[in-house]
Amino acid sequence: MVNFQELDAKWQQAWREAKLFEAEPDGRQKFYLTVAYPYVSGPMHVGHGRTYTVPDVISRYKRMRGYNVLFPMAYHFTGTPIVGAAKRVARREPQFIKVLTERYGVSGDEFKKFEDPHYFANHWAKVSDLSYRKGMEWLGYSIDWRREFTTVDPHYSRFITWQYHKLMEAGLIVKGEHPVKWCPRCQNPVTDHDLLDGEGVGIVEFTLLKYRLGDYVLPAATLRPETVFGVTNLWLNPNVEYVLAEVDGERWVVSREAVEKLREQGREVGEVQKFSTRELMGKEIEVPLTHKRVLILPAPFVDPDNATGVVGSVPAHAPYDYVALLELQKKPEPLKQWGTDPAAVQKLGAISLIEVRGFGESPAVDVVKRMKIKSQTDPKLEEATAEVYRNEFAKGVMRDWVPKYGGMQVSEAKAQVRDDLVFSGEAAAMYEFSAKPVTCRCGAKCCVRLVKDQWFLNYADEAWKEKARACLAQMHLVPPETRAQFEHVVGWLHEWPCTRHIGMGTVAPWDSNWMIESLSDSTIYMAYYTVSHILKTVEPDKLTDEVFDHIFLGKGDAAAIARVTGIEEQKLRAMRGEFEYWYPLDYRMSANELIPNHLTFFTFHHALLFPQKHWPRGIASFGIAVLEGQKMSSSRGNIVAINEAVRKYGADAVRLYLMSTVEPWQDFDWRAHEADAMLRHLERFYAQAQEIVALPAPGRPSLGLPERWMLSKLQRHVREATEALEGFEVRKALQHALFSLMQDLRWYLKRARGDEACAYVLKRVLDTWVRLLAPFAPHTCEELWHQMGKEGFVSLTPWPKVEEGIIDRAAEFAEDYLAGISDDISNILRAVKIERPTRICLYVAQDWKWRAYRMALERVRAGRVEVKELLREVERGLGLRLYTADLAKFLHRVVQEFRAMHEERLAELAGVELDEFQVLFDATGFLSKQFGAGVKIFMADDATRYDPQDRAQLSKPMRPAIHVE
Repeated sequence: MVNFQELDAKWQQAWREAKLFEAEPDGRQKFYLTVAYPYVSGPMHVGHGRTYTVPDVISRYKRMRGYNVLFPMAYHFTGTPIVGAAKRVARREPQFIKVLTERYGVSGDEFKKFEDPHYFANHWAKVSDLSYRKGMEWLGYSIDWRREFTTVDPHYSRFITWQYHKLMEAGLIVKGEHPVKWCPRCQNPVTDHDLLDGEGVGIVEFTLLKYRLGDYVLPAATLRPETVFGVTNLWLNPNVEYVLAEVDGERWVVSREAVEKLREQGREVGEVQKFSTRELMGKEIEVPLTHKRVLILPAPFVDPDNATGVVGSVPAHAPYDYVALLELQKKPEPLKQWGTDPAAVQKLGAISLIEVRGFGESPAVDVVKRMKIKSQTDPKLEEATAEVYRNEFAKGVMRDWVPKYGGMQVSEAKAQVRDDLVFSGEAAAMYEFSAKPVTCRCGAKCCVRLVKDQWFLNYADEAWKEKARACLAQMHLVPPETRAQFEHVVGWLHEWPCTRHIGMGTVAPWDSNWMIESLSDSTIYMAYYTVSHILKTVEPDKLTDEVFDHIFLGKGDAAAIARVTGIEEQKLRAMRGEFEYWYPLDYRMSANELIPNHLTFFTFHHALLFPQKHWPRGIASFGIAVLEGQKMSSSRGNIVAINEAVRKYGADAVRLYLMSTVEPWQDFDWRAHEADAMLRHLERFYAQAQEIVALPAPGRPSLGLPERWMLSKLQRHVREATEALEGFEVRKALQHALFSLMQDLRWYLKRARGDEACAYVLKRVLDTWVRLLAPFAPHTCEELWHQMGKEGFVSLTPWPKVEEGIIDRAAEFAEDYLAGISDDISNILRAVKIERPTRICLYVAQDWKWRAYRMALERVRAGRVEVKELLREVERGLGLRLYTADLAKFLHRVVQEFRAMHEERLAELAGVELDEFQVLFDATGFLSKQFGAGVKIFMADDATRYDPQDRAQLSKPMRPAIHVE
């Protein structure tokens, strides 16, 4: 049994010693790709392995295609998550400590060191056996490790300083007030990289409508202030705690959860006291703007943690409100419990204020009835709400009876009503998350905070957006469906908080109290990779803006800059040369969940800072990875670490499995039993290859049908795998490079005679096969390449070319035909429950059927066919009046069959001449061996045939009749 782990170590050492993947400008056509560097807050697991194996497969493929390939790597230390994790160690949080010790083998003696964020990050970056560097090395990635860095290296910080000086000069860094995701424990804004839960969650602005009851204000949050004219009642949740709070000089009744949110959003909150809503139930309260009075009613569906916990009810235009009102009217017991008159509630009905084409008087009522929603707990309510809101906003018009706003488009009225309410003091603004939970990596629950004096990148700037759109337009996107999402993000993206007070990273060059946050210091580091290995030889203090202007923009004179900075002129010229050679970046790869931030930021910053000739050429977006259907989380320990997977399966089995189940842009699910199966596939491939290696070297024999078929199919697999890899379809490529090719080889070995021709074909197949699999299973393929006596590394050997002269369509057609007949015999034996047949007879269709078949095929391909007309034409052409009834029946069947076929198959049938009898006759020995029975081949009209059941009459072209005993 082969020890794959030994092969891994052997060839990884050989690659290192040969410096095989250290890329230097050499005049060849280059291929430069990068993938998002890892955020090193925990171990590298198989989900990360999936992300990083895809670019390695593409890199290895391109290298074999003759490109000079650069595939670099670095580590993201910036931001608060690592600091938060170190603080969790300092607090000795039991669950986190348990994961570190029991799951990741961290000893208690190291805890003090892990309180240092740099130590913590470096441990997971390069030190631990679970680290990213070691995980990537164990998987055999073809990375140029000379270029690695961390985002807290002083050289990198000088680079980020240069970048942000450019952004300041462009006027795109602004200071202001803006709602942000906020961690109350870290006392910092947080972005997606900082979160345990809530990545991609947005912030929405509610309008708080101030309903008044005496000197009480009940601020009801709504996303649709224009519907205030249709309010029928106010909802409060009778099962949760409300408080009476002094807010901006008014007495507000809100949920307990809302108080801190209001403080974080700049409201002046004074005394807060518990408040019983029992005294309010059934009372009438004044609606803002309309000043009509409506009832306060109980509603358990109201979420106290969503905005203020107070909700206005608009049944005509809000499905939740309509269903809640119906339930109260049908089951009034809760009303009696809270002292509310059921008769008053029975009088309430939907008030329609918006007209929408395609809907009746009240859209919410229509949709609820159509979806047959009966309860507030029905999950279809979310879908119903989305449908109503979407259609009303896009197509809705305020009804004429609505004062001042009648006839307005809903989209216009929404803004106008909100502005009027705020101006009159009858409304205010409040921000909330679009979904929950949102949890910081430190473990704290996040909130929305209105931050003042915060620094933002002004992605709302229209001129900048236009540059980003132009950059995006010339990029190749994988998959192409992501273009609409990118365009949407460019459109809605607004101010982004780019600084924070704590964390690791680069100090903001304009204000030393702030640091650049993690999604804002990782937008153009792809350019930094091109020179990072040379920058390491330069003192950081010498890296002025003029140095980076020269490297990346070609500004200034190298000799003059060398005199001022003390950097050798040769190094300056070398760095400019490296950048000019490698840029533009050919492909950026990252998770599709980063389209709303990182990948779009990457586009914005490249479009602004670099000339068009250096704009990136493409982006490939990946799906997420899960473990046995569950989300993986390093901080919680539910992962399969890379070193664990490699120790169990070996690097190549892991790589193959990660690439085999779905394409990169689809979500991947690691299943242990599937990984086990992949190891067995690799073992079978290796064993088969070694058997071929052991065969004596043959001469150049003549080739029979099976040999011509095998070599022709091999070319098909080369073509398909090549085209797939060009499109980043790694799963499709692997299907051809391993599974389909292995399946064809199994068939060939059944058909082959085991002679010199067989050895010749197998040797040729293996030579191609090893190269096809090398990007996927490089260690195994290097070992086999060496065993085959080949020179050099297979990693640098030219990728197989399609040999057009070997493609033999007739051989493929004939052999595929034979395989189909073999399957038909097997199916018949199963159907009649014969395990050991003694005799098998095949009856090949007579000549007249073939001639009629050809004529029918020609007519079907030419267009519409009338069977009666075809019958007359065939009768005339064949002179077969004696067989008119049989002929009509036959033609009807074959025309139906042809009509069900794709044009490609029809063209194949028309383009190849097949001598059925000869193919089957030549394969008699094979079929006899296959089924352990005597096999006889007859023409259907052979008067001497053995045919006790008269099966010959059923024969058709391509489908001989079959008799078994």
